[in-house]
Amino acid sequence: MLPAAIHNFRQAGYEVWMDDFGSGYSFLNYLKNFEFDEIKLDMIFMKDFDEASKKILTACVKMAKDLGIHTLAEGVETKQKLDFLQSIGCERIQGFYYSKPLPTGEFAKLVAEKGIEIENWQQSKFYQCVGLVDLASDKPTCLALDDGSHFRLLYVNEEFQKEVKRAPAVFKQIVNEWNKPESEIAKRLQAFAKKVDQGEASYFDFKQTEQYLRLSAQQIARHENYQILLINASDITVQYLK
Repeated sequence: MLPAAIHNFRQAGYEVWMDDFGSGYSFLNYLKNFEFDEIKLDMIFMKDFDEASKKILTACVKMAKDLGIHTLAEGVETKQKLDFLQSIGCERIQGFYYSKPLPTGEFAKLVAEKGIEIENWQQSKFYQCVGLVDLASDKPTCLALDDGSHFRLLYVNEEFQKEVKRAPAVFKQIVNEWNKPESEIAKRLQAFAKKVDQGEASYFDFKQTEQYLRLSAQQIARHENYQILLINASDITVQYLK
């Protein structure tokens, strides 16, 4: 298929995915010459799940995000592999970890039994915005979902965890109290989140005894009453009173 044909196909509202990414000799040329919405990382990386495979997968996911392309990993069969893919920001998985391929009726039964919510297209677009965030960053990164009254941590990378350990008391207080309506921290955080939503604020300071924690946030996705806030590496500082 010619690049122009793929372009027209996408302009008509269809998504174009590349299957078995990483299994051919010229797959990088395909990314250069064609427009893709998503790449499916070949299951060979899951079969030989060694350090080399992990580095290649990490690089592929990061490159795809830089190009605005979503990622799916094939052949995922264990929690160890799932956890790793989540840590590098791979958005979707395909494999026996959740289930083998099922007929439509059995699939619907499985979804109902596990209480899995099937997202609609608006929710899909909402989470796709989140999917392009580089979670394998070497900067402290956190994603939080705000529904206007409650916060929920979606993702916290290792660098962020290291950063908040420098001010453990204040971070613990934030997480313990940010969803308690009567809490002063909850009220201040909700006010801050509302200002972020309106484009009026970008950072917020907390103080606990002799610890200061500055949280900086930006909105990366919005849908109805929900917004997802990105707290990023370069935007988090921890300071101590001298």
